[in-house]
Amino acid sequence: MSGPLPGNLPRLVRLSDYVRHHAQTAPQREAVIFGTKRLNYRELDRTIERCAASLVRTGVRRGDRIAMLTTPRAEFATMLLAAQRIGAIWVGLNPRYKLAEIEFILDDCAPALFVAVPDDASGHSYADELATISRARPALQILSTIDFDQFLAGGDGTSAPAIVAGPEDPTVIVYTSGTTGKPKGALLAHRNLLYCYESVSRSFAGKESVRDGLRLLCNLPPNHIGCISEMLGNALIRGGTVVFAERFDPREMIDTIRTERITMIGGVPVMLQALFDHPAFADADISSLKAIGWGGAPAPRALVQRMMDTGAHLFTNYGLTEGGAVVSATPANYDLDTLCDTVGAPDESENHKLVDDDGHTVATQVAAEIWLRGDGVFLGYWNNERATAQALTPDGWLRTGDIAKTRPDGMWVLEGRRSEMFKSGGFNVYPREIELALEDHPDIAMAAVLPVRDARYFEIGIAFVLPKPGHNPDAKAIEAFLRQRLANYKIPKRVVLRSDLPMLPIGKLDKQLLRTEAADLWRPFAAVDKR
Repeated sequence: MSGPLPGNLPRLVRLSDYVRHHAQTAPQREAVIFGTKRLNYRELDRTIERCAASLVRTGVRRGDRIAMLTTPRAEFATMLLAAQRIGAIWVGLNPRYKLAEIEFILDDCAPALFVAVPDDASGHSYADELATISRARPALQILSTIDFDQFLAGGDGTSAPAIVAGPEDPTVIVYTSGTTGKPKGALLAHRNLLYCYESVSRSFAGKESVRDGLRLLCNLPPNHIGCISEMLGNALIRGGTVVFAERFDPREMIDTIRTERITMIGGVPVMLQALFDHPAFADADISSLKAIGWGGAPAPRALVQRMMDTGAHLFTNYGLTEGGAVVSATPANYDLDTLCDTVGAPDESENHKLVDDDGHTVATQVAAEIWLRGDGVFLGYWNNERATAQALTPDGWLRTGDIAKTRPDGMWVLEGRRSEMFKSGGFNVYPREIELALEDHPDIAMAAVLPVRDARYFEIGIAFVLPKPGHNPDAKAIEAFLRQRLANYKIPKRVVLRSDLPMLPIGKLDKQLLRTEAADLWRPFAAVDKR
């Protein structure tokens, strides 16, 4: 694409280019806040330049990978943006990863430098893990963030070499969660991060009333595309302020919204649910909030209603790392049903279509797989040609694996993942449809439906249900509730009440773990059924 960006911004290539732009046009505006550290755009730009020069001094070159085990903090932003200045590729690792997960990513991306926090926000020390990594990889340079100021001092008085970057140049590798196998490293270009800004800006979140004076709270893990692109990237491109919090803590989040006058928050629904359920929220000063957004999963209807009652603009979106983070979003002030049941309308700039199993585009209201092509689509999977060929068609279409249908008003309704759809008695069943029906129950906060093999029906569904605080629904009554709303072949064979649901480090449900639990639960029943 060409021409200025929404907000009348120049069309530059890198996020770090926008930091320099704002350092020249609004140098005193706050850019990054982390604890007591507060950097305006001029200070952030100088810090990035010092870091870039230090990276070159340590031998990092264009195309090299810089792996970083980090919480959301100022050093994360500095290192990512400095890597862009010298053409290196930044790779994020979540502090919640176990040693085997960290080692897999390090071996896969083969970084020239490994930067690591000494401990996470809960106080867990990584000394043992780092010692093991160092012994097994003696050639790997390891930098602790404890020594970050000393590292930056190495770049004093010098400048990083000028690197001309193009929109197609790689800049970040984001590793998938690996719930269905080993993680895959999605290789993103500079254009992918710019596309996310444009896509969000075309939704209400980019309107002047929300964009101006943006102060965004970022507490997502830095290895997540939502942290890199939707939060850090969008805030810096438009000249806003990012306030980092190393962990998600509802009480701390309430205090930060008040003290830092946060104007926008976002995350996955389970985080927002915990925020709104916290006892301190009822009397909290959240008057600064202009917008609340969520993605990664649908939000329960009761939660959306509570968020609407704040008076803030609400928006939900659909996206994926491989497609440019935000592919569809709801416009401003949409009704409750649209916010709960859809993921908004697909972005107008990216080619998109819903494709059936035979490769044909389907009509409105027909469920099919989302295919994408355009500036948001990633370059491919790092060091994995087979997975890349499975994801991308020869003419550049991304097979997302997500199933949706288009409403008559153009909004997408997600039905689930192609890999999650199951066959029960010859019928296609989409777990998300059942989960939405369960979450309409007045006693249920969240639900997850997983398929298991069955001798009679081939596959059946097991529902895991998280009750609302203080509620104790009956499993039989829940089944009766569903029978009033769904065809009989969609009714789960078992409803399991749980006090919590397992989560991945990125804040999504760990459905692979639940799938194993579901299979274990159904095995004795399946054996009886088979006899």
